[in-house]
Amino acid sequence: MMNRFKHINFIVLCCLLALVSCKSKVCKCADAHIKAVKEINNTTDPIEKLKILGKKEYQPIFEECNQITKKMSPEELKAFDEEYNQCPSVREYKSMMRDSLE
Repeated sequence: MMNRFKHINFIVLCCLLALVSCKSKVCKCADAHIKAVKEINNTTDPIEKLKILGKKEYQPIFEECNQITKKMSPEELKAFDEEYNQCPSVREYKSMMRDSLE
């Protein structure tokens, strides 16, 4: 009986670790967006800014994010935005921006 309990605990622990290690699609979108924004902020040339947004490395994730949000209702978009703002990359970027304004 005790051995079975340990086995169940192990399975639950593995599932929790898998869930924690998975990044949500929203945060994947946020990560790509923040990476592009940081690159864009490093140049003043408007043509270079457009070239950054057109980079092949960003196109698949930007397209995926657009496909996700395109089908959302206003309520779902609000939830997406709330989750987006809680992503570590967004929180870090906002904190960095606040610090640079002080």
